[in-house]
Amino acid sequence: MHFVNWQRDISISTIDGQKVVIKRNKSIKNIHEYLLVFSFTFLSLILLHPSSPLKTGNYILRNEGFSARKELEKIGIHTPKLLQIDSDVIVEEYFEDGNLYKYLKNSNDFGIVHQVGWITRTLHDNGACFIDNKAQNYLVRNSKIYRTDLGLIQNKANEFMKSLDIGIFLASLLDLENKKYKKIEEHFIAGYICDTKSNQRIPYLSIIIRNIASLVLASNHNNLVTNLLTKSDIKYN
Repeated sequence: MHFVNWQRDISISTIDGQKVVIKRNKSIKNIHEYLLVFSFTFLSLILLHPSSPLKTGNYILRNEGFSARKELEKIGIHTPKLLQIDSDVIVEEYFEDGNLYKYLKNSNDFGIVHQVGWITRTLHDNGACFIDNKAQNYLVRNSKIYRTDLGLIQNKANEFMKSLDIGIFLASLLDLENKKYKKIEEHFIAGYICDTKSNQRIPYLSIIIRNIASLVLASNHNNLVTNLLTKSDIKYN
């Protein structure tokens, strides 16, 4: 699950001597979008926080475009350089260090997770949510974080959607060894609440959503069970 893109097939190529990532729409992309919208709405109902369906279709393409990336840069959220975009293909610069899941699996540089907490909170403070906020959607270069796969960003930030961002990020790393996961959770939460000027608190559905999402996102089920049985240190105050 960790390296599967639900919307697009991913390949690495070289254009004009530059290594790039090419993302092509899957033939069943529309079906995947429908299932995602259904799952989002169903989960919001189960958790008693009914939310309107996700915006998809052309909205996803707009979120991936040049203008949307410039807006993210204005609030301090860095994205990969976009080289080409149309209705079927997105071409971005390639990152040698790979995604954050891969990076953390092989590193104890937990401080980098603080950046992700700050990025997530910054988007929430600006009235939006990532929705698909798994660690695989963050790229690493020289200990700096870049956000890719921007299509599902929604210009709303209610309790459920903010909880979803936090829960999915933590769920995507919940199959790492327990000591490592605990450090990751600690640094992410510290990054999320680090700005004393912000009134953000930790949305109370975050751990519930983490536990649900981990059943889909995790690959190492032994570590997953250990982490699920370990009490979280997150405080909702």
